[in-house]
Amino acid sequence: MDILNQYNSDYHQMVQTSLAANNIDKAASICTDGLTKYPSDAQLWSDLSEISIRTGQNKMAINAILKAIDCEPNNVWHVFQLAGCYLHLQVFRPAIRALDSASDLLNVHSNAQQWNKYGELRYMANQLDLAVLAHSNALKIQPDSLSSRNQLAALLRFKGDITGAEKLHREVIELEPNNYQACYSLSQLRRFKASEAPIKLLERCQQQLTSGDNGHIMLHYAIGKIHEDIGNYNQAFDHYSQGAAIKRQQRPYNISQDLGLMKTVVEFSDAQPALHPSPPETHEQTPIFIVGLPRTGTTLVERILASHSKVVSGGELNAFPMALLEAGGKPIAAGLEGLDQNLVKSLTPETLKDLASRYLQLANNYVNEAPSFVDKLPYNFLYCGLILHAFPNAKIVHVNRNPFDAALSNFKMLFDRGYEYSYCLKDTADFIAAYNQLMLQWKSRFPEQIYSIEYEHLVTSQEQQTRKLLAFCELDWDPECLNFHQNNSASQTASASQVREPIYSRSVDLWRKFETQLTPLLDTFAKHGIKPNDNKD
Repeated sequence: MDILNQYNSDYHQMVQTSLAANNIDKAASICTDGLTKYPSDAQLWSDLSEISIRTGQNKMAINAILKAIDCEPNNVWHVFQLAGCYLHLQVFRPAIRALDSASDLLNVHSNAQQWNKYGELRYMANQLDLAVLAHSNALKIQPDSLSSRNQLAALLRFKGDITGAEKLHREVIELEPNNYQACYSLSQLRRFKASEAPIKLLERCQQQLTSGDNGHIMLHYAIGKIHEDIGNYNQAFDHYSQGAAIKRQQRPYNISQDLGLMKTVVEFSDAQPALHPSPPETHEQTPIFIVGLPRTGTTLVERILASHSKVVSGGELNAFPMALLEAGGKPIAAGLEGLDQNLVKSLTPETLKDLASRYLQLANNYVNEAPSFVDKLPYNFLYCGLILHAFPNAKIVHVNRNPFDAALSNFKMLFDRGYEYSYCLKDTADFIAAYNQLMLQWKSRFPEQIYSIEYEHLVTSQEQQTRKLLAFCELDWDPECLNFHQNNSASQTASASQVREPIYSRSVDLWRKFETQLTPLLDTFAKHGIKPNDNKD
């Protein structure tokens, strides 16, 4: 390495060390100093782009990485960074154009790491088929790659290829028996019979991890799920409880924050002007919001509606919370955690005036201006009032499930993020009781705009309930809605495997299989007046 490049590399290493330590100011100072001396150094311009994204200087982030591309036009990593910046800003079209440029470079020269990164970005841009192709290419170049297999398997599951996904996960476990991500993902693919249950694989993985390894969380949930599949309910609950206890230790939670947020949102919504239907031409698109607790049938209802010839599904869109964040003066990167009471209190009619248009702008990254589309983010139940003020003609479908089954289903689910209440039975009961009251308040205020569908009724009277659902959404009857399990479109939720099956009722009253272990839940529910067999509406 020549002296000039050595100095450039030193600056880059110092920047990255500072970023790793989360010392953004120091990283920025070093990077600026380096660029003053070496203004044509592409890597330092890329570093400046990364720093700018972290500090919310979005325009600078784009300009800096464009400068890096000018300096090194054939470096695909700079093009990846450009696409990543646009995706971070939820601006998909230029991101896709950047990825198309990256594809041209990859077809000239590439390695497995580059194809995997390209696949990750295509997935983020909601281009699953291209993501599958990318990870497949990576696997061809590096046949022993574990990351390529895991990433490809996840995509195949979303697309309904459960057999292909299982094959890949098992190959990973064979190559690396302590790969807990593959073990967990394998457990979630389907219901296993006792004769084929991979418990020994999972327990072997567990034994190879050190006592404090975070992988134990995933493995407890995985082993619990397999025990549940084969009817060992006591063992299943023990593992769910152990996984939840470790998760709660890592992420302390105070339910008062969630309860306070519910109260604040209702008060703010009530303070807004009276709701009046908008002229049809106000918005050319009509969203259908599906809300409810997670793991209560929201994906089932989404797939039913998405099977209608005139409906497109955006899946679990974060568009409305993102638009709210921006209305409250926070960046999208703040995430759901940024939507707190202080932000809601800071909202004004002026800051909310562009909420609907910004929501549609974000949603259209996924639904491509479809006139009628589904937004199935369960947590939008919190914002029903704000949604209807932004979209007076919107339809909100509330999926309601027996609270005992809903609580159990939440408790035995390891969420990627959010829903922190679910790792404690008492907190889960308190949260669900508050959620029930919130939905009653919303429905009393907006009785014509919110339609409740009972999960238990849907799985036992599919056609009757589907007809009622379509009528509420002002959609003509479409028999394909009964064949939702044959819908080939991807599903990127925790229920991605279940939606490939015809409708079933085996989850109704499942909580009774665990009744003896649910005392904290039952006692807390009883304090809220919620008793077994109660169906709220």
